[in-house]
Amino acid sequence: MESPKPTPNSQHLPRRAMLGRTAGVLAAAMLPAGALSALATQPAAGATKASRAAAARAAAVVDQSLPAHNEIWTSKSTDITGSMPIGNGVQAANVWVEGNQLRLLLAAGDAWEENVRLAKVGRLDITFSPNPFASGGFRQELKLHESEIVITAGSSPVITTRIWAGANEQTIHVESDAPSAFTVDVAFTNLRPRNNASPSQSSFTFMDLVNTEDGYVGIQPKIWADGIQDVPGTVTWAHHNGASAYDKIMRLQKLDPAIHDNPLTGRTFGGQVRGEGFNPVSSTRLLSASDTSHRLDITLHSSIDASAGWRQTWGKQIGDLAGASAGTPVEQLRTDHRTWWDQYWNRSYIFVTGDADAAKVTKGWLHTRYVQAIAGRTPAMPIRFNGSLFTPGNPDDPDFRRWNSYHAFNQRFAYWNMLGSGDYDLMQPYFDQYANSLPLAKARVQAFWGRPTVEEPSAVELPATQGAMWPEVMGLWGHAVGGEYGWNRTGHGDSWFSGSWTRWLYAGNLEIVTMMLDYFSHTNDTAFARDKLLPIAREVVKFYDTHWHHKDGKIHMYPMYSGEGDRNLRNPAGDTAGLHRVLGELQTLPTTLTTAGDRTYWSQVESRLPALPVGTTAQDNDDWWGAPDRLKTSHDVFLGTDTNNQNLYPIFPMRLFGAGLPHLNVAVASFQGRRGKYPANGSQDWRHDAIHAAYLGLTSDAKYQTVSAFRAGTWRYIGFGPGSADGEPGQEAHAIAKTALQAMLLHPGANDDAILYNAWPSEWDVQFKLHTTGGRTVQGQLLNGQSTHTVTPAGVGNLIVDGRDPGTSAITGTR
Repeated sequence: MESPKPTPNSQHLPRRAMLGRTAGVLAAAMLPAGALSALATQPAAGATKASRAAAARAAAVVDQSLPAHNEIWTSKSTDITGSMPIGNGVQAANVWVEGNQLRLLLAAGDAWEENVRLAKVGRLDITFSPNPFASGGFRQELKLHESEIVITAGSSPVITTRIWAGANEQTIHVESDAPSAFTVDVAFTNLRPRNNASPSQSSFTFMDLVNTEDGYVGIQPKIWADGIQDVPGTVTWAHHNGASAYDKIMRLQKLDPAIHDNPLTGRTFGGQVRGEGFNPVSSTRLLSASDTSHRLDITLHSSIDASAGWRQTWGKQIGDLAGASAGTPVEQLRTDHRTWWDQYWNRSYIFVTGDADAAKVTKGWLHTRYVQAIAGRTPAMPIRFNGSLFTPGNPDDPDFRRWNSYHAFNQRFAYWNMLGSGDYDLMQPYFDQYANSLPLAKARVQAFWGRPTVEEPSAVELPATQGAMWPEVMGLWGHAVGGEYGWNRTGHGDSWFSGSWTRWLYAGNLEIVTMMLDYFSHTNDTAFARDKLLPIAREVVKFYDTHWHHKDGKIHMYPMYSGEGDRNLRNPAGDTAGLHRVLGELQTLPTTLTTAGDRTYWSQVESRLPALPVGTTAQDNDDWWGAPDRLKTSHDVFLGTDTNNQNLYPIFPMRLFGAGLPHLNVAVASFQGRRGKYPANGSQDWRHDAIHAAYLGLTSDAKYQTVSAFRAGTWRYIGFGPGSADGEPGQEAHAIAKTALQAMLLHPGANDDAILYNAWPSEWDVQFKLHTTGGRTVQGQLLNGQSTHTVTPAGVGNLIVDGRDPGTSAITGTR
């Protein structure tokens, strides 16, 4: 889609004029409070006959189309890079057949060890007799709809094995069947069999304990051994954090350890393996009787008990959980499991046809969404951008992970796309990590900047600051990662960060508020707005208003970063656009959620905002824009050196510019003149040209970049993306592609408008069901240029449909 021809020197419209929603419209049109579960699992409350029919059509589409996109292999793998993933959002495993064994590398989203690392739980090696992997056929299929891996192998007999992680329990099931009797031998490998007092510190795997830039060791890492527990008829093991780095990290950063629950000390995680007819051969091995059918249950559990009785506490907990699973008929467990997944797949879908690229993006979108679900349900512990739950470790360190931290720039990609797919439940761990650490973020501001401070190394004096701030490189409980904050404080003040690449990079604070605002515009979840969005938004706005001196009555953000490469800037694009977006939209929230004091303060702060950095030169920052103007890196830099295109933040994620919004020509020209163009200017996995192109309605660019972002990594499974910089199996590139594909198909416009076929290639047909603002689901198909679609509920905003749909409003411009 080409940009419309705006009038030169047209005045910039404030965000509220473009996307604002009045309280009356919200109250009348959006779903009622408490409707989140309904949004996630079923038609909207008060569903009409038409909406029930739409749900039935969705189920039929999924039933017919989803199985064609299963992952199928007809040969065994050589190592873990040939594994398929399974999981229920917390408990998970890499599953592969290597040699004569079925192997499961076990993981859990809450298995955090004492060095602030997400640890592997253990490995199981399963051997069958007769051996089905020695000869005969082989087929391994990841079945998306059922969320199970089915392996069929051998000839005398043919053994079929199903591996699935119960969606409503903490148990992974391994079921094997054959027409004649066979035995199953399961052996546990302890990944931490002994203490290691001097583990390798390479590639920032101990980021909380060792400085990232100079290697200064703040706390000597030490890996403690897992212990085998004596539980009759089972293999049971556990890792216990008798102590941890938590207190030292908090005190280093001038924070009271009591301000947040200690998530490490006393944490015990491990597993229990059991099965009817299985008997212990040793403390780490079970052998079944000979039979035609076997069921093995693998229960994983993590809890905190710092008392001397932790073994008894954890042992009873995991025993009760395992016993409950073992005591429930497997068909009942399977039915409950498949019900959860059936609801998940019926919630949203995209099936594209037309050419090889259409098949690629369909399978990429489906498997990306699958990988997010199987690893994205751990409370307050978000999906890791660099490997999720499926990192392989290395021979010297099973828990090795490159960049062992939460980087705001990288973490965000997994979550933006969940809005369009309606996976609001999966967004909660990300939001809760911030909401739970809000008291800590406020305390940090007071500890670092509660009084006038000279900021190192700029020598700029900052005023006493209020509010809350989360650092770019954040740790598990919202703290600054120790190795980025810096353990060697000699000669430095409390506010100094040793990590020079991210020292003054704050835009993630406004981005999380923006994402929360978009979440609210999708769900109208008033409890969420009251308990999470508004407490965080109030403090983030306060931080930006008070952290820098004002100049000529305007907030003057200096010194600041724009990405990691452009430093010591004034009013960078990401932060300036974020402030305009956040303050504009906060003032349109229902007045039942905000106070008069809130609205007065936000209006005052809005009047103090600097102009967006848009202009023709480094110093041109006025509010009157014409064709020569471009989105700039900052007020004092026209186009920086950082190839992550920070000047395009006003397009994504802040959505001040884009299809359906004013000044599209300025945004399109800025995109076309961007510094970093994939792949010419870098092929890093976080390149997100695809999202920018899709948001702007640029069909050809969006298609090329989205197809490219769904590229494979070096691992065998199609759902694992590249991770050359951050570690495989990568998550970023595919998450970016998922966001872009959804925006190509359905994208928010002005107010509560949405644009259907926003940047959709004419050579692609599609069946789809997606979510947009106003609690709406848009479902339908585009076939041979003709669109049929329904919007549920009707009457909220406008659905602007591409001109190929006769009788509807066309998008301005041509492709």
